[in-house]
Amino acid sequence: MSNGELFKSEDIDKLDPDKVLARMEDPSVLARWEGTLVEMSSLAENKLLQLLPSMADAVPQIAREVVYAMCQTMGGAVVYIPRGDKLRRALRDGEIFREWRDKNARPDAMARKFDLSSQAVYDIIARQRVLHRKQEPDLFGYDDAPKRLH
Repeated sequence: MSNGELFKSEDIDKLDPDKVLARMEDPSVLARWEGTLVEMSSLAENKLLQLLPSMADAVPQIAREVVYAMCQTMGGAVVYIPRGDKLRRALRDGEIFREWRDKNARPDAMARKFDLSSQAVYDIIARQRVLHRKQEPDLFGYDDAPKRLH
């Protein structure tokens, strides 16, 4: 059974996530998920079970919803997923930025917490600010303004 058989092809971009996720319990639908999606869902489910053992009944649904959300957001794109030290560093840098931005954490305190120099923390915050700015919408039309040559 193809996606075209599961959903009308003209409606594929207008799928109701609740209806799709409700059908995910169906073994025939689960069997049609491609290998990577099954693996992602399984990894998410296993990790959620470790972190939320009291919610074991809800975990499979939560795992599928997370994978579905990632597919809706990044589907069709080739995505590089870091691993090892690069992943740990990226997660650490994101945590440092969120603590600085959301909790007003002081760079010197974060340097001690993360075993870094204060300058390294300042550099991480600067890089993260640039990354987060790129993700923010242009509310004032600056991207549409003609570029001036100096």
